[in-house]
Amino acid sequence: MAITVTDPKGATLSGIHVEAIGVADRSGDTDDSGTLRFANLRAGSYRLRFSGDDVITFEREVGVRAGQTADVDVTLNPAEDEGEEPERAEPQPAPAAAPVGPAAQPMTLDIPEFADRNLIRREPRRESPITCSGNARATLVQLNEPQPERLYDTAETMYYVVAGEGTIRVNGRESPLVAGTFALVPRGAAYSILRKGRNPIVLLSVLSGEPCQSQ
Repeated sequence: MAITVTDPKGATLSGIHVEAIGVADRSGDTDDSGTLRFANLRAGSYRLRFSGDDVITFEREVGVRAGQTADVDVTLNPAEDEGEEPERAEPQPAPAAAPVGPAAQPMTLDIPEFADRNLIRREPRRESPITCSGNARATLVQLNEPQPERLYDTAETMYYVVAGEGTIRVNGRESPLVAGTFALVPRGAAYSILRKGRNPIVLLSVLSGEPCQSQ
């Protein structure tokens, strides 16, 4: 995370104390050029708090993605003199409602039978859509090769192992996957899946949090 702090006129501010609270807590002060870097932060959401004797304390939410540098530019207002009546903050408009995709029709499905009909042989992978409704979609995922690392900022991913075996790595921590295993990957967590054995690993995947584009 690369942080730059300035005043309303664009001048950099040194000596501003910055606290990052999230997956891993960090803190430090801006240097003479008004900058501060937090190296090797784990991916996830962080709440930054900026404070100093001559500025108004400010807080901000920042998301960090795996393998990327999050550039954070912040402008701080000068602290008001004692006895001076603070300006009244203008009311902020209510946040817009999160988008929701179209609703699907009710359905039931025999997952093992659906998997048998769509079973892969030597293909590296196959994703067979099952249904999509509102902000949730279900997919049958089959892997013969490792699934590259993924990260969803606004959605959770749930997996149920139908057949086969493998491992799932979430934020660097590995867990075994066998038939009957359930795994939850929270939003903002980087993950990957690796097959083990001779047969493909077959998973029922439910992605929750992103609007469906079509039914």
